Amino acid sequence: MALEIMADQFLDVVRTMSGGDGSLAVPSMLRYACTTIPGTDHAGITLASSGSQPATIAATGELPLEIDHLQYSLGEGPCLAALSVTDLVRVGDLALDERFPRFAPRAVDLGVRSMLSAPMQLSDGERAALNLYSVRPGAFEPDHVALAGIFAAYVSLLLLNHRRQEKIMRLERALESNREIGVATGILMEQRRSNQTAAFERLVQASQNSNRRLRDVATEVNRTMQLPSLAEDPNQRQ
Repeated sequence: MALEIMADQFLDVVRTMSGGDGSLAVPSMLRYACTTIPGTDHAGITLASSGSQPATIAATGELPLEIDHLQYSLGEGPCLAALSVTDLVRVGDLALDERFPRFAPRAVDLGVRSMLSAPMQLSDGERAALNLYSVRPGAFEPDHVALAGIFAAYVSLLLLNHRRQEKIMRLERALESNREIGVATGILMEQRRSNQTAAFERLVQASQNSNRRLRDVATEVNRTMQLPSLAEDPNQRQ
């Protein structure tokens, strides 16, 4: 397949899959892989983080989930090989392949004959692989391998963008939570003419007494100007 055709296909991906905010959805990209990469009947993405087991974070159906779970449970398969060697792994016919003796026959029983797993470059100790599955033997030719590698690079960028957005959202929530707690601590300091440590300890005690998150208690203090567990606070009866 000519590189010009590949470029046109991925330009079409961006044009057709872009949402109103310019983002691309991972499930949509996987569905598009099934129509763009010849031979692909199913697709999925495996993510492996440091210190945790690999997991399928997106798939086009139940079959990829079954095949992936089989690989994880047996500890072998094209996907795991791609993650460990960081190189693309192609299996022309699982019925004949000898690299994965436990996985291959069971995958054939489930209806998968060809697989193509392309590693994706992430960061922060995370590894991922784009997995393509076919019910036919010999489904993935050399041109398809090149296309899968380019497609994996696009999905890598998409996942990295999602990770950054999630991190930004977590930081924003943390900052908002700290602001709420800071304002509530200031209110309690003013009411009791106490120092910051004592006011914060009262806030924490109220959170524990009511079995609520510290931020939720702080929000209520900011709204009502008093602790929700005020009646239970022994210092209030002094």
